Amino acid sequence: MHHRQQAAAALLVFSILAGVAGLSGRRTLCEGFLPSNNLRIPVGDVHARGIEQGMFDQVLDRVEKVYAPLVAAKGGRLVVHRLWDNATVNASAYQSGSDWHVNMYGGLARHAAVTADGFALVACHELGHHLGGIPRKAGWATNEGGADYYSTLKCLRRVFDPAGRPAAVDPAVASACDEAFGDPDARHQCMRASMAGLSVASLFQALRPGSSPPAFSTPDPSVAKRTVDSHPPGQCRLDTYWQGALCPKPVDEDVSNAKEEPGACTLSQGHFVGLRPLCWYKPPNPGWIEPWFNRGRKQKLPRPEAFERRLDGLRRAFAAL
Repeated sequence: MHHRQQAAAALLVFSILAGVAGLSGRRTLCEGFLPSNNLRIPVGDVHARGIEQGMFDQVLDRVEKVYAPLVAAKGGRLVVHRLWDNATVNASAYQSGSDWHVNMYGGLARHAAVTADGFALVACHELGHHLGGIPRKAGWATNEGGADYYSTLKCLRRVFDPAGRPAAVDPAVASACDEAFGDPDARHQCMRASMAGLSVASLFQALRPGSSPPAFSTPDPSVAKRTVDSHPPGQCRLDTYWQGALCPKPVDEDVSNAKEEPGACTLSQGHFVGLRPLCWYKPPNPGWIEPWFNRGRKQKLPRPEAFERRLDGLRRAFAAL
């Protein structure tokens, strides 16, 4: 009897330790693509006016085909959970050991604001938590604004057909993308990624009725005193998608977990479009802001009035240093 009690006690201790080890191996991202919400859209719901299951799978097939080898090259295994029957209007990511998980819910795909391209952007955002570089939070994850930036800076450029073009393009987007890229395929990808951002920006608006709808013509003029890790406001997120799409850095130049410059557009490298927006991002070395906007005044920009608002924000940021 005594030996059996010892064995049972040892088994209990082992189980507890194994459970603790399992918990420590799972690194969960608490926030989803959207702030926590109670919206649910079940299969067959009258409000299910987004994409169908066939397109849901088609988008995720493409994302997995492109990104599984890229994740494997970094020592991970991409696991995409296709939760079509789940009514949750959100998406999320977490890591467990070497498995990099992405949860894609049917409720989100069924929302009326979500297009196929918008759904691809959400998947890319979740991949951005794993691969988006700085700024990071929770030890392993790129923060919300950084994941937004990565989604159009890198991911959608890999996922989209280079020759594809959205059916409708905002004139401001067409002008800016034409200005940023000489190659027709690159211009079309810029336009398509930007319009995918508008699709999910419409979703932000639906979750916050009464707020001003995000638009390409109304960039967020606010300047963050410190980098914001949580979800930025809807307009700020749309600005981030657009800026990521406008950055001309090569898609195969990886971003970094330690520095802001690799793979991204930064003020320190002389860029004045394609930047991580100041409405959520505080650059680590802001001493060159004043010379930058003095030089930027002399440059030809696709939207002068939007750039003037950006300069005003930069002036405030510089004055606060």
